[in-house]
Amino acid sequence: MEAFSSNPVTRRSALKTGLIFSSAFLTAGWQSRLHAAGPRTDFGKKGMHFLAVGDYGTGKGGQVKVAQRMNEFAGKLDAPLTAVLALGDNFYNMLEPARFDRHFERMYSKEHLDCPFYACLGNHDYGPDYDSKQGRVKADMQLDYARNNPTSRWKMPAKWYAVEFPSPAAPLVKIIYLDGNYALGALTPQERLDQNRWLKAEMKKPTRARWTWVISHFPLFTDDKKRKDNQGLIKDWGEHLKGNDVSLYLAGHDHNLQHLQIKDYKPCFLVSGGGGASTYETEKSERGFSKEVFGFNHIHVDDERITVQLLDMDGNCMHAFERSRAGRVKVRKA
Repeated sequence: MEAFSSNPVTRRSALKTGLIFSSAFLTAGWQSRLHAAGPRTDFGKKGMHFLAVGDYGTGKGGQVKVAQRMNEFAGKLDAPLTAVLALGDNFYNMLEPARFDRHFERMYSKEHLDCPFYACLGNHDYGPDYDSKQGRVKADMQLDYARNNPTSRWKMPAKWYAVEFPSPAAPLVKIIYLDGNYALGALTPQERLDQNRWLKAEMKKPTRARWTWVISHFPLFTDDKKRKDNQGLIKDWGEHLKGNDVSLYLAGHDHNLQHLQIKDYKPCFLVSGGGGASTYETEKSERGFSKEVFGFNHIHVDDERITVQLLDMDGNCMHAFERSRAGRVKVRKA
């Protein structure tokens, strides 16, 4: 992977790489974009299409509508989806075997979503006291379903893992999945240690992929009103995101849509937690865009750029941007 200095970023170098934006640009260029626009669907049939969605597993009306809109939007794209990136909280409340068919297989239509769903575990996927009280059994059920049903679109090879698209032989994108469940009853201290050692080794491993993304259920940074930046994950993972060529960090957990740019960090930070659970209020900041809304992300990637669209449950594009190989971020105008 291309090395990236973790030394303090000067304003001059930041302007060259697009890592930091002026407060005037963020305020005027991002948060003032109050009306939605039509999403882009034509990318010249090159590259790959992904959707990303988190906090969806309620089985209720919000999940149904977002799932329908994902299917409709995917049907308008100029090429089939490569994968859906499932960002955790896959099943709220009690998980029983029948829910895999009802709230996943049949919920997400194979008409245009006939692709693998690569998933990570959220806090509700461990079923702590505020959920089902199933504990680690609930997480194990999801891992077992993937293992025992290899023809299913449901993919979860481990609690943390890496996958390359379109194939390990000729990768364009490498995605590293992590488990940020540090609460009691989720990851054990040994698992946390093992994952951090694995991540360090994985970041050093050579790859021919032009892009590297990281996914966890939990954001490191958030403009959610009820939650703050996750200091535990910043401590464990922050230096890896500063010191390696990571272009996107995707998470759920906060029930809204966000795109943040954080000083001294190379990735664009995305929160896509609008998959069906009740939404959380956001607050404006100079770090980027946020909106309390149901919805999902569309990501198109080719050799030269990533294009990200944040879509609401009606299919409107609330915010969109491009990221170049050099790290320059350009927000699409409405």
